Amino acid sequence: MRILIFTEVIAPYVCGVSSYVDVLRKGLEKLSHEVVIVTSSLEAEKPYYKNHIIRCPAKKVNNKYGRECRKFSDENVIQFICALKPDIVHIHTDTKIGYMGLEVADHAKVPVVFTIHDYFLDRFAAENRIVWKVKTFFEKRHFVDMLDNADAVTSSCSRAEMFVRRAKRRNEVKVVPCATDTELFSYRRYSERDVGKIREKLGLDKNSVAAVFAGSLSVEKNLEFALSAFSKYIKKTDNVQFLIVGDGTETEYLKELCVKLKIEDMVIFKSSVPNAEMPAIYSACDMYVCSYDDGLMSMSFGEAMSCGLPVMVKEDNENIAYSMVEDGVNGFVYKNEEEFANYLKTFSQLSFKEKRYIRSTVRKTVLKDSCTSMAEEYIKIYNSIISENE
Repeated sequence: MRILIFTEVIAPYVCGVSSYVDVLRKGLEKLSHEVVIVTSSLEAEKPYYKNHIIRCPAKKVNNKYGRECRKFSDENVIQFICALKPDIVHIHTDTKIGYMGLEVADHAKVPVVFTIHDYFLDRFAAENRIVWKVKTFFEKRHFVDMLDNADAVTSSCSRAEMFVRRAKRRNEVKVVPCATDTELFSYRRYSERDVGKIREKLGLDKNSVAAVFAGSLSVEKNLEFALSAFSKYIKKTDNVQFLIVGDGTETEYLKELCVKLKIEDMVIFKSSVPNAEMPAIYSACDMYVCSYDDGLMSMSFGEAMSCGLPVMVKEDNENIAYSMVEDGVNGFVYKNEEEFANYLKTFSQLSFKEKRYIRSTVRKTVLKDSCTSMAEEYIKIYNSIISENE
């Protein structure tokens, strides 16, 4: 089968979508299927095809990725892609690359799978109210367009059903759990000496507990919550540091907030990190931080846990946090800022042996989820909608 994957970003861009696409591609190729990725590039001056990747020129914009394809309906590009004779179009974004995927599917007469990775509800609220309403309207419109034109809708988390209902649509959402490249994301690849060098390079103290977040720095990640908790409940003498890896529309705001809260000496920002460096970064840290209120199961969860990091997630009304992590086994579910801070401070009191035991236990919980298992689930979905469209 030949699968076309449309995504606005791919590695080395650090975010859950790029990691998800990379793992899915590897799984599909291991099962002997052919994958071509269509994406945007800020460096490309014109569309080009290399190593099974079609890169389309992009421009910088204020959206979830900080970029978008310049021209999603270029007839020459559409014809070139259709000439590849795809069997399925799999869209991972509702930005312009997603619309290109719809154009290709329409021309090639093939079914569409749309995977929901996020839902940006009122993400422009900090701007002028008129600008906020206009931009929010169009983002919601794009999401709805993908739903209305998809033959199947998938997500890594059941919460996506709520996003679909908010959009006033009734699509069934097929849940396909995230998988992780557990060979690549393994702390056992790094010696204690390696970890020491990595921590030094990152600016982490040798013996501090390093909490890490990795992904796009945008409104819905709610990193203000974690920073507020640090400012209220964590002192420098608690020996806890917070590493924020990634970039996005909120980067400068978050840096300014750290200064305002007087915690800039406990928080380290690391942007423009190649995806290939993430296993080393996770292996050099101790815990993974998630502070959003209604996000989906992030790829970074699985990657961090594969490197042995317990994941801290915020309690939610739907109890989805408890399906993401097993509380007390591979992570911790907290209710408020004080609980969040107390978990970090408690972890800082553990011995090296205790931390090693936790790391080993956490990693075991993700070993069963391979990239081929995720790919096999998608092949079932692809075959099902191809049969329905014959």
